Amino acid sequence: MTRSRRLRVALVALVALVALAVAACARRPSPPAPSPAAPPPAAGSAAPSAPPAAEIEPPEPLEPRDPSDIVTIKLLADARREAHVFWGRKDLGVAPLELKRPRGSGPLDLLVVAPGSLPLHTRAFTDRDESLALHFYSTEQATGLLGWKPPDADPDPGVKASTKPVAPSPNRTAKPPTAAASSRHRF
Repeated sequence: MTRSRRLRVALVALVALVALAVAACARRPSPPAPSPAAPPPAAGSAAPSAPPAAEIEPPEPLEPRDPSDIVTIKLLADARREAHVFWGRKDLGVAPLELKRPRGSGPLDLLVVAPGSLPLHTRAFTDRDESLALHFYSTEQATGLLGWKPPDADPDPGVKASTKPVAPSPNRTAKPPTAAASSRHRF
């Protein structure tokens, strides 16, 4: 493509963009024009006029929240279990526990940890008052739970792992990792 042809194409594109911008601005409604000031009422007229905008009182401040805007979430567990309830990093306390949250503030993803049992993940919703009964399972009881695997389960049962530890040979020494090997593992 020659230089003069490229300049013509660029000029046509520029004109098209300007035309689109003008068309977009023309479609926006313009703000209403202020009405001309009304002449002062005659001294003998009995019709009351509206107060000027500067004399209108501001609206009353909002009232405090209604008590029904707070939901109560009860977490029920055996007190002897000493189960700690966590919301993210925050330790909310030991169950049984009662939480008060604003209505509709979103769900709470809770982690409940009790000694001698598996961690329990649960979600509490804040759209209504709720009571959650927490059931804890030990590793022996968890075998009946759907989808549970023991933590020491072999990830690939087809591959046999040697039970005998392998000692390094005496004539080989450990080499420090090379730059190429360390760059492969960076994320």
